[in-house]
Amino acid sequence: MRRLAKVFVAVVLLICCQVVSHALVPDLSAKEAAIDLYRNGRVDEAAVALDNLVRESPGDDSLKVWKALAMLERANRMREGKVPGYKTSVVQAYAILKPLASRMSQDPDWYFAMAKAYWLNDRTMKAEKALKKALYFRQVFPEAFMLLGDIAYEEGVNAPPAPLTGPPINPREEGASKAAVQYERVLKVQPLSPALAAEASYKEGVVESALRDKKEKAIEWWRKAVAAAPQSRYGKMAQERLDRSPGEARK
Repeated sequence: MRRLAKVFVAVVLLICCQVVSHALVPDLSAKEAAIDLYRNGRVDEAAVALDNLVRESPGDDSLKVWKALAMLERANRMREGKVPGYKTSVVQAYAILKPLASRMSQDPDWYFAMAKAYWLNDRTMKAEKALKKALYFRQVFPEAFMLLGDIAYEEGVNAPPAPLTGPPINPREEGASKAAVQYERVLKVQPLSPALAAEASYKEGVVESALRDKKEKAIEWWRKAVAAAPQSRYGKMAQERLDRSPGEARK
C-alpha cells in the first residue's frame, strides 16, 4: 500500500513539474512565429505577439529583447514618417533592455537592441560602441551592418557643405561612402532574407540620390529592391520612388 502511495505521489509531482515547466518556457513555435513576423516587417503584429509571450514566460530574457526590438522598429518608422512622440517608445524599450545588462552581456541581439535605442535617442557614439560589441559576438550580422550604414548616411545628410577654398573635401561624400560600404556588406551576406536585400538596395538608392545626386544609379538600386521583395516595406517604398521618377512609369 505504501509503495502504491509513493508511486502516486511521484506521478503527481511529475505532472506538476511539467505544468510549471510549460508555464515558464514559451512554445518554441509561437516564439519563432513572433520573431518571423518582426523579421518580415510586420512589427505591429510582432509587438502584440511578443508582448503576450513575455506575459506567459516572464523569465525568458530573449523574448524581452525581441519585444524591445519590435517597439524600437515601430519608433523608427514613426521617426521616418516625422510622427511626434516616437521617443516615448524608445524610452520604454530601453527600460526593458537596461535591467538585462548583467544577464545578456554576451548576447549580440541585446547589444543590437541597445544600439538601436541609443541611435533613436540621438546618442550615436554609444550606438556605435554597442554595435561593435554586437559584432564581436556575431561577426556576420546584417542588421548591425544596416544600422552602421544608417548612422553613416545621417552623418552625410548632416555634414556641412564642402569648403569654398582649400582641399576638395566633400563631407557628404564621406558619409555616402561609409554608408554604401555597410549596405554592401549586408548584400554580401548569404543566405540573406529578401526583405533585408530590399532594404539594403533601397537605402543604396537613397545614398545615390540624396548624397551624390546620381539619379540613374539610384533608380538602378530601387529596381533591385523591388525585384528582391516587391511586397516588403522597402520594396514598396522603392516602387513609389520609381513611380515618381521621370520616365519610369512608361518602362
